[in-house]
Amino acid sequence: MDLSGFFYDYKNVPAGLGIDYFSTPHLAWIGAILLIIIVIAFMYRAMRPQTRVTFKKGFAAFIVGAEILRQVYYIALGRYYLEYLPFHLCGLTEMTIFIYAYTNNKIAKESLYALGIIGALMALIFADWLMLPLFNFQSIHSFLMHGLLIAFIVMLVFSGELKPNVKNLPKVFLIHFVICVALFFFNKAFDTNFFFMNYPSPGSPLVIFEEMFGNPGYVFFTIVLVFVVWIVEYLPWLIFGRVKKNYKYSYKNVKNPKY
Repeated sequence: MDLSGFFYDYKNVPAGLGIDYFSTPHLAWIGAILLIIIVIAFMYRAMRPQTRVTFKKGFAAFIVGAEILRQVYYIALGRYYLEYLPFHLCGLTEMTIFIYAYTNNKIAKESLYALGIIGALMALIFADWLMLPLFNFQSIHSFLMHGLLIAFIVMLVFSGELKPNVKNLPKVFLIHFVICVALFFFNKAFDTNFFFMNYPSPGSPLVIFEEMFGNPGYVFFTIVLVFVVWIVEYLPWLIFGRVKKNYKYSYKNVKNPKY
């Protein structure tokens, strides 16, 4: 095991030390994360209500604590850059998880399903840290934390604690729209790229959208894409809810006929 590249970061890593997209190491990480998600989801569903509350809060605290550790790590190395602020979608998801775990806020919970899970999933598939060595602090942290974000959300859905409600989407959209506007000006002022609004993440589908629609045209197309994702995410729940409602109505009529 070569640990010589453990302390490299995005700006000082030599070329050629990273891993390829969908290579064996990349797929191995995804496979391990999938196993972790399954284990956590089944564990959480089997817990008693009070145990769930304790576990959920501890899980959220661990996620936020790991992010604080990352911030302190780069400060201690003297290589801290504004890009390391947790202002990407997945960084905001970490905060949202903490807010929900300790307040049970319904909009925070809806945000996790509407944007958090797809953001973390896309980050794992089109990881922008693969230029780093496999055994590198930031690489390990990124794989693990994005996986845990998904695990937290999946365990809520699998246990029935999170039941997506399309009526909450306007508030979710409004909150994130305000955040995006603020980050747009922050990006311009400090030459950062939070939410990938200055340029797309290399290797992601946003690169294709930029080629098709230009810059900043791809940003507006990304907003349209969010609505498409929401249709995919919420349509099954709407259909299932309607079918379930009709089934209950029909069963009630059969059980208690009006004659």
